[in-house]
Amino acid sequence: MRAVVFRGIEHLDESSVAVPTPSDHEVLVRVAYCGVCGTDIHIVFGDGGWGVPGSIYGHEWSGVVAAVGARVGRWKVGDKVVGPASGGFAEFLKEHEDTLYPVPPAMDLRTAALAEPLAVALHGVTRSGATASDRVLIAGGGPIGLLTLAALQARGLTDVTVSEPVPERHATVERLGATVTTPAELEEVKSYLDTVSAPYDVVIECSGTVAATTQGLTQLRRGGRLVIVGSNFGTVPLDPLRVLVQEAEIVGSAEHDDHGFEDALDLLSDDAFPHEVLLEPTDTTFAGLMPLLRQMKRGAVAGKPLVVSA
Repeated sequence: MRAVVFRGIEHLDESSVAVPTPSDHEVLVRVAYCGVCGTDIHIVFGDGGWGVPGSIYGHEWSGVVAAVGARVGRWKVGDKVVGPASGGFAEFLKEHEDTLYPVPPAMDLRTAALAEPLAVALHGVTRSGATASDRVLIAGGGPIGLLTLAALQARGLTDVTVSEPVPERHATVERLGATVTTPAELEEVKSYLDTVSAPYDVVIECSGTVAATTQGLTQLRRGGRLVIVGSNFGTVPLDPLRVLVQEAEIVGSAEHDDHGFEDALDLLSDDAFPHEVLLEPTDTTFAGLMPLLRQMKRGAVAGKPLVVSA
């Protein structure tokens, strides 16, 4: 099969590798679409030492069951599925039968590829504790920021602002019905004793940058909560007196709620959910993955980009 193999920093290789053979409780999936995540950017560009040469990455995939192990009873060839395993930048992947989730019959596989990142966004919203009456600031208007915005809106929150420095991303935020600003336009505070004139109940940091994390803490009301969703490998200077005096909370958000995939697929099944706005209109081939990652690193991509093998 064809696959994109990580060989080292900024080095991806489209290679021919053996199709995985499923064991007794494993399922072989023909990958239809695979989303590109911020984690993939960190891996390819060497952030944090996450990348392991020889690996096939890509964990936001959808596909169809192509074969099943001898003891698999839950799945059959032709079933549409999604899952959290890595290996989606390939024509096939294998995974344990218990880690797959069924795609609703009426849902197309392109939409279903949003299930994993939407589950991540939903977990960030859960960790935020935001309620319908809260004011929320999202730092970062890239794919995970947009999915977080849509997840908040689906839970009834209407007072949401997205802070995004790249002008090309603003139109998508506005299409989703949120207020858009830039980090430079956000009010500054001079002291840990001060709050901004229109503070937020919750700030959800989705950009993975030092500047946005630091600024996000200053935008909270007394007793507000900063949720860190974006992966940040920089050193963030923390103002402990601001946290103390303002009684701010800082929480992390990793992976999914217990029923995150099911909740994400339910949302994606709702005709009112803006999945078409959240997806980039053009899919990328294996050959175009490295140029796409460079674009994403520059902040030049707003929606969720999908990779296809064809």
